[in-house]
Amino acid sequence: MDNLQTEIQRAEEMRSSGQYPVVNLNIFDAIAYLELSDWTLEHEQDVLEKYTKYLDDINNLSKTKKEQYLHAIKKIEIQKNHSLEQEDPYMLTLYMEGKRQYAIDYLLKNQKYPLDTLTREKIIVSHKKLLDGTSSQKYIKNDYRQDNLAYVCKSGRGDLQIHYFSLPCEDIEESIMNLTVYYNSTIHDNYTLIKPTIIHGLVGALQVFNDGNTRFARTLQALKTYELTERNLGYYFPTPAFYTSDAYFDYREQYRNKIADIAINPDNESWNNWVNFNLNRIEDQIFYMDNKVKKFTKS
Repeated sequence: MDNLQTEIQRAEEMRSSGQYPVVNLNIFDAIAYLELSDWTLEHEQDVLEKYTKYLDDINNLSKTKKEQYLHAIKKIEIQKNHSLEQEDPYMLTLYMEGKRQYAIDYLLKNQKYPLDTLTREKIIVSHKKLLDGTSSQKYIKNDYRQDNLAYVCKSGRGDLQIHYFSLPCEDIEESIMNLTVYYNSTIHDNYTLIKPTIIHGLVGALQVFNDGNTRFARTLQALKTYELTERNLGYYFPTPAFYTSDAYFDYREQYRNKIADIAINPDNESWNNWVNFNLNRIEDQIFYMDNKVKKFTKS
């Protein structure tokens, strides 16, 4: 206990020293006044054209093949989502075999009309389901992070260097409330691919959990993309037709750095850079997945 108290005191001293940035709730004000650049909006339109072509190719599958495809990509996404965070592939296989309900399934099952209803309870329960059975399951005993020890290291460096401290735990409840308000609002809803990436960035930057923050962020991105695909584009699928985790494997360092940028300085430039980085990853994944659909069509 004495060691823990010493560690907490040291972390608080470092946090309050002013030497390191600390994530705060102003990130939500930045979202409220976010100005998307012309390039960002043009970029989304370009990627959206490719995305709708991919969705058309799925719709051209037979009913049986469509169900098989959607089921397969969901299972692959669950594996890739955890693998991106260096989970053991062998243990992941055991996790997949013994899992009764995955986070994405829980969220889909508990979504009522309208699809965009996200609550504190759904966030807490789905995050626990996300980590249950993984190497990070020890963290699910609490609803969220209970201390201010959490910090993010500078990526791409061999030595330990603190980049910034996560949101203070006393602000976590308010941040969860603000997240649900934004998620459930119509703000940015007309941007089918952009709003999900903003939600992804918010969850990744806030770091309200001891572990699994970016895994949960990618899960919510898939869910919101699924909802806006139906609402804005008129494509109706029983489960999401698109996931992004696989697209980040070759860009891990950039991915972490872009999240750090919006965590430390959530201005228009950082957010537009984050969105465009993600649109590039989405475009990569569309190209990869559309090839898979075409091969599956011929099988």
